[in-house]
Amino acid sequence: MSNSSSSSIIKSLSPTRIILPILIGLGVVFYMVIKDFDSETFSSIEWTSSSLGWIFLALLAMVARHFAMMYRIRRLTDNQLSWWQSFDVIALWEFGSAATPSTVGGTAVAFFLLTKEKIKAGETISTVMFIVFLDSIFFILAVPLLWIMLGNSLFPTCETLKLNYGLSASLFLGYLVMFSYTTAIFYGLFVNPRSFKWLIIKIARFPLLKRWRKDALQTGNDMMLAAEGIKQKGTDYWLAGIFSTIAIWSIRFLILNFVLTALIPVAEQLVLFGRQFLMYVLMLLAPTPGGSGVAEGIYPNILCDFFLKTDGSINKGFAAFTSGIWRLITYYPYLILGVLVLPAWLRRVFGQNTRDIEVK
Repeated sequence: MSNSSSSSIIKSLSPTRIILPILIGLGVVFYMVIKDFDSETFSSIEWTSSSLGWIFLALLAMVARHFAMMYRIRRLTDNQLSWWQSFDVIALWEFGSAATPSTVGGTAVAFFLLTKEKIKAGETISTVMFIVFLDSIFFILAVPLLWIMLGNSLFPTCETLKLNYGLSASLFLGYLVMFSYTTAIFYGLFVNPRSFKWLIIKIARFPLLKRWRKDALQTGNDMMLAAEGIKQKGTDYWLAGIFSTIAIWSIRFLILNFVLTALIPVAEQLVLFGRQFLMYVLMLLAPTPGGSGVAEGIYPNILCDFFLKTDGSINKGFAAFTSGIWRLITYYPYLILGVLVLPAWLRRVFGQNTRDIEVK
């Protein structure tokens, strides 16, 4: 990886990157809470030992999810990373994802982190591409499975909020993007990597895509390298990747179940779990860092059934309040953790050369 690429990625990990997503996310929450403030609902919240227990369980789940991600990255690099190295890599990978738009993601950051941890280039590419594939295929299969199990309950059913054309189109577009992306990765990794490389190079020859020709060539080479690396892995490698991926995403979505159960009665736990897949699909299209603002904005709409007042209207103020707690547990900690971990990690991997690195 060139020095210019390294500098660019380090810049994307800059601590100043946390300012924008925090301002956007909290700004949306405060606006919605104040705009639709309902004192009666807020005064009815009882912080009992049971509700505090559910919040503690949500915090514990975040720790468990981080450990599951550490296990996956360590196992898929054939235990070349220590547990401490795995902790740093996951913390900074998640920080990169949280501080950049969902459409950009933290894949480039992951390549950079593993390379600096002395993982060979070929194995780094294989590991990251395999993880991206596992995460994507989990959603591709989980959404239709949940639809079969829940039927139309998977979608918002509030009388005051029908699934309008805009929301329906966004959900369809998000799923289509993910499906297309996953299909392309599957074809490149497991069917014909050489044809995949030929195809994306041909596509990049269109005049409008001229600026991405070099990236297309690199992607094609990376895919061929990753395909060769994964081909050599055994059943244990696959099983470790599959089961850890299921655990990582299941735990992530269960956290909101724990948070809402702490504050309100939740009868349809599976529906709440399934609706989060819809939110994630919509967040894929978000132009903001980590989907900040978008996540908080769509939250009352996707989960409207859980915040209905006696008159049938949606208590958006209270919904925004619970979304704030949810994001405080699942999103903002990685912004803070990344800032705390980054300086020590830079000193460890660059040594004295950190004086030449600007992190503003």
